[in-house]
Amino acid sequence: MKKIVKTFMVSATLVAALLVAVAAQAKDATLTGATGTVESLGKGGTWQKVSVSKSVKVGSTLRTGSTAGSLASFRLPNVDGLIVLNEATTLTLSEASSKTVSGQNVSDTVLSLAAGRVTGKVGGLTGASSFVVKTPSKNVVVKGQNAEFSVSVDGSVTVTRGTVDVGTGGQMVAVSAGQTLAANAAAPVAAQPGDQASIATQVAYGSRTGTPDGGTPGGDNLGERNAINPQFHDIYLTDGFLDNTERGTRSSVNPLRGGNAPEPMTPSVPSSPGV
Repeated sequence: MKKIVKTFMVSATLVAALLVAVAAQAKDATLTGATGTVESLGKGGTWQKVSVSKSVKVGSTLRTGSTAGSLASFRLPNVDGLIVLNEATTLTLSEASSKTVSGQNVSDTVLSLAAGRVTGKVGGLTGASSFVVKTPSKNVVVKGQNAEFSVSVDGSVTVTRGTVDVGTGGQMVAVSAGQTLAANAAAPVAAQPGDQASIATQVAYGSRTGTPDGGTPGGDNLGERNAINPQFHDIYLTDGFLDNTERGTRSSVNPLRGGNAPEPMTPSVPSSPGV
């Protein structure tokens, strides 16, 4: 009898372990955009060029070229997340998993930034979920249901939506929408309009539904933010930014960095869709 009970208990433990393993699964991301030089670190330590729609497996490392306009974007499968790599950026998808806990989906995401800068848009994080961007010096913890931000390898952070916590000097510093925390700063300050425009532009780039049409009137309707994007000259309708002032100037430097954003950029009254 004792042997039967012991066998049953061992079997129950194995079944429970199996169920946990099935519930907490790592999931591949999908490369949704690749402009210029975009490579993945393959077996044997060799870099290989990648193209759109390629799976980005957990543990994969991506890098973009140093030429202006070398960008990559991918969507995360375990959370409503979009990540855009700037030029000269190296990033590892260290973790992307999800499981069900008490009937609620819980996701865990870790991005490890080794060089450059990433822009992110993350939504739908439940209370038990975690989303962390690790740099060599800081951890950036994304919070809430809807966040947009950029993180540089030196640990500087800019936020346009939501809130992130930045671990620095053994403490966590909250950075909210419209704020920037510099690499060596103890407290955030107001973000520059150009930096905020850069994040919005890159979210539009990563969210696009097709390839930019090279300047055809009307451009590429991206869906998100109701952005119209002919050659990456952006008009943000729903958020109140009329960025048409930059038309004809962005592409001369880097169409996705926002370096030519006028100072200051004055929010305008939102236009109706289709303008």
